[in-house]
Amino acid sequence: MNIGIVILCRYGSKRLPGKILEQIEGRSVLGHILDRLFVQAPDIPVVVATSDEAKDNLIETECDREGVTCFRGSLNDVSDRFLAAARSQGWEYAIRLNGDNFFVDVESIRGMAAIGRTGEYDLITNVPGRKFPKGMSVEIVRVAFFSSVIEYMDRADREHVTRWLYDNASVGRRYVYPNTLCPDAEGLDLALDTAEDMAFIKSIVSRANSFTAGLGLRQIAALANGAAADFPWRGPAGPLLIAEIGGNHEGDFTAAKALTKAAIASGADYIKFQIYTGDTLVSRVESPDRHRHFRTFELTREQHRELAMMCKKSGVGYLASVWDENVFDWVDEFMTFYKVGSGDLTAWPLLAKLAGRGKPILLSTGLATLDEVMQTVRYLQRIDPRYLRKEYLCLLQCTSMYPIPDSEAHLRVMDRLRSATGVAVGYSDHTVGSAALITAASMGAEVLEFHFTDTREGKHFRDHKVSLTRDEVKTLKDSIEKVTTLRGTRVKLPQSSELSENHHVTFRRATYLRRDFEPGELITADDIVVLRPMHGLDARDSSYVINRRARRKIEKLRALDPATDIT
Repeated sequence: MNIGIVILCRYGSKRLPGKILEQIEGRSVLGHILDRLFVQAPDIPVVVATSDEAKDNLIETECDREGVTCFRGSLNDVSDRFLAAARSQGWEYAIRLNGDNFFVDVESIRGMAAIGRTGEYDLITNVPGRKFPKGMSVEIVRVAFFSSVIEYMDRADREHVTRWLYDNASVGRRYVYPNTLCPDAEGLDLALDTAEDMAFIKSIVSRANSFTAGLGLRQIAALANGAAADFPWRGPAGPLLIAEIGGNHEGDFTAAKALTKAAIASGADYIKFQIYTGDTLVSRVESPDRHRHFRTFELTREQHRELAMMCKKSGVGYLASVWDENVFDWVDEFMTFYKVGSGDLTAWPLLAKLAGRGKPILLSTGLATLDEVMQTVRYLQRIDPRYLRKEYLCLLQCTSMYPIPDSEAHLRVMDRLRSATGVAVGYSDHTVGSAALITAASMGAEVLEFHFTDTREGKHFRDHKVSLTRDEVKTLKDSIEKVTTLRGTRVKLPQSSELSENHHVTFRRATYLRRDFEPGELITADDIVVLRPMHGLDARDSSYVINRRARRKIEKLRALDPATDIT
């Protein structure tokens, strides 16, 4: 069965004129819709059906540049335009989409198309019940069936294309496609009909960690529901900078306070400790030496509270890896989010109690396979769907050795974690020096965690070897601020320096004619040359004048105006 997608859109949309070509992060709305279809359903052909009104020349031009077929049909008969577009492609079934389907549900399209290919039904729809978000409706119609019923539709029915089919439910063989969405998706309004809708969709796109073309509906719902959430993984330099004192105080509270004071002066955004007791962390029977070590490094509840107050009074965040569930209640007031160390990534009973408190979680992934990371991520998300959102979960690439060779940093794992989960990513460093941290920042790490000490000289505890000092953190922060400036935003648009010098015109080419033309002369491909500056007809649109005739006398190498020069 031949089946294809018809996208119905007009530049002069009544509800939000011009929306189909509105730019979102440097890409038109139509471009975003096409991206989702091309990425997730490249085997299903697409045609854009617009009207023959002059305003919709802009849509035809956009389609030509996108390499997608544009069908021009009746301005006042949308149903006829839909049907004629499908017939023009020789399709037996047509999938109807509108220009407000920004986050078109490709998973439903693929499932419904499979049902359509059986040839058993005249209409396949996910509309009845409307448990899916607005802007997610999908309908597949047998072209021959639609041809047989269109004559019964009045003007209002034809404007809404499929309304007559629902008002006359006994006509034709139908299949209602079940909606199997995550609960958070139900009731969402993702239709693009108003200026407020446009602002909402732009906010969703801006929060996505990856290009929205590949996002599934569950990820989109998580982003949409996170619209009002604060984003904790950001600092003045760009990424959030966490100076981990950890166990570098070696159980000496005076040293812990001195390290805290130095870390505050370094410019770090958060200062991190570890809260545990030997008895709640290590079995004294199975590992007596390790148990003894952690007993030696313990600080009391009162001492941790004093360190937390030092941070708070200095305007710096306090953070701790909490390795003892008995302290959650008293430490909670000091923690805007929780840190889970690599060793506890698989400690699910502990994670369940932590996630139950509903705060964002920073999760290190040392020692883990991708399987183990994904299983823990899904475990947290089952406990609380908020952990689908990058505002609530950040994964740190980490190698749990002190120190590690540069070859074991594997910073590209951040890219894999980002694409696999859609949550925030960062890096916890155990190399010597700051090169890995600067590189991670350049790769988009949203959190950078590093060990901190007052000096590495004369220290024997292993963590001091991979720690930075106050002045080194200051230098690191300066470097990362530079990296952040150079990274800029992900939005691809002409920059003010380019526009101020008119380079978008002087550097680009337009379509010119090689010779003079008299009225009525035919223009061929050999008559065309593309030259700077970009005056008149864009070089991308040069095919528009081929095999057309001059409307009036045209001087060679002069800017072309298709409206007045070409017939």
